Amino acid sequence: MALLLASLVDVHLRMALQEMGRDRRRLVGGMLLLGMGLGLLATSFLLASGALVVWLVRGLGWGLVPALLAMGVLDLALAGIALRVAGVLLQGPYLVKTRAGLVKATRLMAGR
Repeated sequence: MALLLASLVDVHLRMALQEMGRDRRRLVGGMLLLGMGLGLLATSFLLASGALVVWLVRGLGWGLVPALLAMGVLDLALAGIALRVAGVLLQGPYLVKTRAGLVKATRLMAGR
């Protein structure tokens, strides 16, 4: 019984290591792209915010403080949307095959 259990654990461990390698590559790639995208997004927001504040102040005659407050609210809303989308992209089940195999093996061992 101990040899059977050790063999099952070994098989599931190998499966988990393979699955972890795939998940790790996916997560590292996703995080690198997310970081690059956030950096570029921050730069473009800074440039666009500056241009919009100048336009609000000079073109529409707003005061500097109301224009900056409007930009702050807009930036906050866009940041919330971007973080929500990033959270959805990074969400997901990990080690799906390993967990399914462990559940199946446990059920077989328990006699269910």
